[in-house]
Amino acid sequence: MKQRHLEVLVAIVVSLITMGITTNQAHARDYTIDRYRVNINVQKDGNAELTQKITYDFNGDFNGVYYNQDTSGIDGLKSPSVAVIQNGQTTALTHNNSAQPNTYQTTDTSSNYRFKVFYPASNQKVTFQYRYQLDGVITNYIDTAQLNWKIIGSKWDVALNNVKIKIALPAKNISQLQAWTHGPLSGHTNVNKQAGTVTMTVNHVAANTFVESHLLFPTRVTSANTKTNNTRHLKKAQQQEATLAKQANQKRFWAKAIPLILGILVLVLGVAHYLYQLSWFRKNPAQHIIDQPEVHNYEIPPYDAVTSQVLLSRDDPTDKAFSAWLMELAAAGEITIEQTDGQPQTYRLTETAKLTPAHHANDMLRFIFDQVGDADNNGNRTVTLDQINHYEGPNGNNLYDHFSTWQSDIYRGVSGMELFNLANQNVKTHAWLLIFINGALALGGFLAFGFVASSLWLAIGWLLSAILLILSLFTGIRRMWRLSPYTQEGEDIVAPIQGFKDMLNDIGHFDRSQVGDLILWEQILPYAVAFGLAKKVVKALQANFTDAELQTGLAFYYPLFFYGVGFNDSFAGQFDNDFSTNVGRTEGSSTTGGSGGFSGGSSGGFGGGSGGGAF
Repeated sequence: MKQRHLEVLVAIVVSLITMGITTNQAHARDYTIDRYRVNINVQKDGNAELTQKITYDFNGDFNGVYYNQDTSGIDGLKSPSVAVIQNGQTTALTHNNSAQPNTYQTTDTSSNYRFKVFYPASNQKVTFQYRYQLDGVITNYIDTAQLNWKIIGSKWDVALNNVKIKIALPAKNISQLQAWTHGPLSGHTNVNKQAGTVTMTVNHVAANTFVESHLLFPTRVTSANTKTNNTRHLKKAQQQEATLAKQANQKRFWAKAIPLILGILVLVLGVAHYLYQLSWFRKNPAQHIIDQPEVHNYEIPPYDAVTSQVLLSRDDPTDKAFSAWLMELAAAGEITIEQTDGQPQTYRLTETAKLTPAHHANDMLRFIFDQVGDADNNGNRTVTLDQINHYEGPNGNNLYDHFSTWQSDIYRGVSGMELFNLANQNVKTHAWLLIFINGALALGGFLAFGFVASSLWLAIGWLLSAILLILSLFTGIRRMWRLSPYTQEGEDIVAPIQGFKDMLNDIGHFDRSQVGDLILWEQILPYAVAFGLAKKVVKALQANFTDAELQTGLAFYYPLFFYGVGFNDSFAGQFDNDFSTNVGRTEGSSTTGGSGGFSGGSSGGFGGGSGGGAF
């Protein structure tokens, strides 16, 4: 079992280290867009002059950047130029196909205009400026002129931060100017009719997310525009935007309401659970037992080693308890335990004529003797620890099933002594439920209210969550403080057993006079095995007695504990390894177009394929 746990731990550590190395490698070369500025000057002929400044923060070595301007739906791009702004200085780049530093290339297709800029950069911030004219971005209808443009396209592979877009129309005092923006709902649109400008700002645009501007204004503003449509469009466009704005406002409402609702809900659940547990505690009061003082006890417990282990642990007996039980059977002459010759060196268990009928019929003993082992030359049932270690049943390893049965039978018998205080155990269970459930609900309250926009609700929510957490912790701890898991009779019986175990645990600090007679230790060694203290006890006995004294005083246990290279070669050490290894193999597993927030959806504008990156 320990080996298996160690292997799992090593695998987890190696995986985490590998993930860390992989993560570091993956992030060794990356970049962010820290600032994105777009200024658009619309001309009376419906064309637009655009200046775009994009600030990259490079982490690692890069050769340059690229930008794609989607031109589908318009009449094309002309007069391009690229410059770099760094340390307050602007450097114009040369347009050619040399791919040399401080140059850029362009590729023009029917639907896309691509800039590829060669400007090596390493671990620094650089602002790239693109200037060009887009023709035919405005359409003049009978009743309105329209600009419908995804100014930021959905082809950016990284997020854009600190985004600001400004559109200036070729007129002022445009009383019928309306504007809507589609994109992140956290953005804001400012419509300045007097100046004839629309400004859009948003702190963060996620990767592959567009920002689309939809403007409606009188045709007089772009009176020289030759791109016309002899239909009425104003009412249809306004209705479309009203629908999108309504949907966006609903999303905003629920984005604010849901965290508040969740926060209130978890607090209500927490209060309800607190009141329920408080009521349960009143109906099921704890039984306060007089604790026995914790003192070393040198008296052998009145119960066998297996029962003593279960009484202390209040759980199923372990494989160490089973080993101690076999040793007690051997001491009583019901079985023999002998070290074998040859390789591998192991121990052999053999039944004797003194084996009682009850033990002869014991399911676990019958299984290891009849199924795992075999018979010796005298017809006696026998089995070695090596056979137990390597046993695999016909339908897989079922040693664990029989061992579980043995554990359950032992625990059921000890539990039937009625020394465990079930009432107090229930109180502890409910106290822990109160702490864990309400702790989780309070944490949920902190998280939920953390997303609430209102600072007042945030403060109230966090205060109530803190009160719920403190009350639940106080009540839970108070209810199980110094609460004995035993009845008064059980406390009186278990205290000496605990003192006996403490004595064995501290045996290394005793002198020879305190260790006592070796004849007594022959009775104590099975308890040391069951309590997991055999190695410490054996070491203390070797320090206080000569080898000759041990051979004489511990005639029966000497070959099982003191003969060999060390404790791991002893019967208890080998049984721990061989039995646990086998058992472990199967152990389980704005609607009006005025200033306001962005809308969602899309109004069908051109430019959705625009985007960029670095190489």
